[in-house]
Amino acid sequence: MKKLLSLLAAGVVAASAAVSEAQPPAPMPDPVAGAPAAAAPAAAAGPVDLYKNVKYRHLDDVACCAKPMVVEVRDPCWKPDPCNPCCKPANVKVQICVPDQCCAPTIRCSKDGKHTHYDFGKYAVCIRTRTDHVEVSYRD
Repeated sequence: MKKLLSLLAAGVVAASAAVSEAQPPAPMPDPVAGAPAAAAPAAAAGPVDLYKNVKYRHLDDVACCAKPMVVEVRDPCWKPDPCNPCCKPANVKVQICVPDQCCAPTIRCSKDGKHTHYDFGKYAVCIRTRTDHVEVSYRD
């Protein structure tokens, strides 16, 4: 009886291996239309570590069909190293809500990286790095 069961199990394993080799691999899903190609691997990477000390202003001016988007801004706690004048400022990730639209925003950034302005036509998002926090302001 044990021999019969072992032969039966070996046959099932061999049949399942043959079936799995015969099936073509499943097609990979296409990226979402309108999304940049670099966004697909980031979504599969898992949760993003967002900066905690963020103040949001004028939340009533957020677009009605807004989608969340994560952007990098200059770290407000970063101080230049006097021993290494060539070091670049560290960045932190902040979540903002942007209008759902087909065209890209106009982005303006200050030279020191403390102020970033995303202009979507009717709506705008301004991000400012203060001394101890990041301030996100919405405008319509």
